[in-house]
Amino acid sequence: MTTPPAPRGALTPLMVGTLAMLSAFAPMSIDMYLPAFPTIQAEFGTSASEVQLSLSAFMMAFGFGQIFYGPLGDYFGRRPVLLAGVGLYVIASLLCLLVQSPLQLIALRFVQGLAACAPPVMARTMVRDLAERDRAAQVMSVMMVSTSMAPMLAPLIGSQVMALWGWRAIFTTLTLFGVASMVMALLVTRETLRPDMRGPLAFGGIIRRFGELLASRLFIGYALTAGLLFGAMFSFISLSSFVLIGIYGLSPTTYSVVFGTCVLTMTAGAAINSRLTRRVGAEVMLRRATWGPGLAGVALIICGIVESTTGLLGWVPFAVLSSALIGGMSFVAPNGTACALQRYPHMAGTAASLLGVIQFGCGASFGAVAGMLLNHSILPMALFMGAGGIGSFIAYHGLVRPSLDKRP
Repeated sequence: MTTPPAPRGALTPLMVGTLAMLSAFAPMSIDMYLPAFPTIQAEFGTSASEVQLSLSAFMMAFGFGQIFYGPLGDYFGRRPVLLAGVGLYVIASLLCLLVQSPLQLIALRFVQGLAACAPPVMARTMVRDLAERDRAAQVMSVMMVSTSMAPMLAPLIGSQVMALWGWRAIFTTLTLFGVASMVMALLVTRETLRPDMRGPLAFGGIIRRFGELLASRLFIGYALTAGLLFGAMFSFISLSSFVLIGIYGLSPTTYSVVFGTCVLTMTAGAAINSRLTRRVGAEVMLRRATWGPGLAGVALIICGIVESTTGLLGWVPFAVLSSALIGGMSFVAPNGTACALQRYPHMAGTAASLLGVIQFGCGASFGAVAGMLLNHSILPMALFMGAGGIGSFIAYHGLVRPSLDKRP
C-alpha cells in the first residue's frame, strides 16, 4: 500500500531541520577526517597520495552516484531511498573502523560516498514535493546554512575526536551522525511522492527523462548558473591554502580566519536570502544575485593579472573578493535549484539528481584543473574563480532569461 503523501505546508521547523541535517552528509564526511591524513599515512606506512585517494574516491562516488537516486526516488518513493542510503552509509562508516590497509579504506570510502549522496538528493526532492518555488527557495536557503557551517565545524570536531581517541574514532562519529540522521528521518519524514507522479524504472523511461532535461535550455541554464559558481568555490577550496600559506606566508591561524570569513559570509547570505525570497520571489532574487559573482569575477581576473605581473596588490583584495563571490552562492544556489525543480514535478527526483551531478561536476572539474595549473602565483586561482563567477552570470542572462522571455 502506498503511503499517502504529506500535505502541502508540511515543512514544519522540525522537518526543515531534519532535511538540513540530511543535506550535510558530504561536508561532514569530507572535512571531519582531513586532519587525520598524516596519522593515517604514518600508521599504514604509505604515501600521502594514496591516503588522498580515499578522499578522491569519496568525492567521485558522491558526485556521480547522485544520478541513480533520483530515478529510484521517482519510482520507489523518497523515503525508502533516503533510508536505504543512510543505512548503507552507517554500515560503510562502521567498516571503515576495521580497515587494515589503504586499499580497504579507499574502497569503503567509495561505498560511503555512494551512500552519502542519497540523503541530499532526496532532501531536495522532498522540498520540491512539499513547496512551490518561492517557499522551496526559502527552505533550501536554510538547508544551505547547514551545509556551509559543516565545513567550518567538521575539522574542529575531527581534530578533537582524533586527539582523544585516535583517527578511527572519527568514523565512529560519522557512524553516530548517520544513526542520528536515520532516527530523525524515521520519526519526522513521511512519503512525499504522490502516486500519480510515480515514474518508470525501465531503462528507456529513465533515459527519456534525462534526455528531456538535457534538451531544456531553461533547465541547463539554471543548472549552470549554480554549477559554475560551485566551480568558483571549489577552486578557492582547492587552492587557497597553497596560495595564501605557501605563497603569501599566512599562518595557519590567519588562513583559518580568512577561510572562516568566507564560510560565515555564505551562512549570513543564506539567512538573508531566506527572508528576502519570501518578499520578492525566487526568480527576481536569482536575477539580481547573479550580478554580484559576475562583477566579483571580473575584478578577480583583473586583480590576478595585475598582482601576477607587478606584485603590488598582496593577498587582501583577493580575500575580500573571494568572500563576496562565495557569499553570492547563498543567493544563487537555493533560488536556482528551486526554479529548476519547479517545472518538473512529474520527475522531481530525476531533476534533483541531474542538478547535483552538474553542480558537483563543475565544482570538481574546476578544482582539479586549477590545481594542475597551480604555480608560484595567485593567477590560476583568480582566473578560475573569476571564470566561475562570470560564467554563472552568462548562464543565467544568456540561457535562462531569453527562455523566460519567450514564455507567454
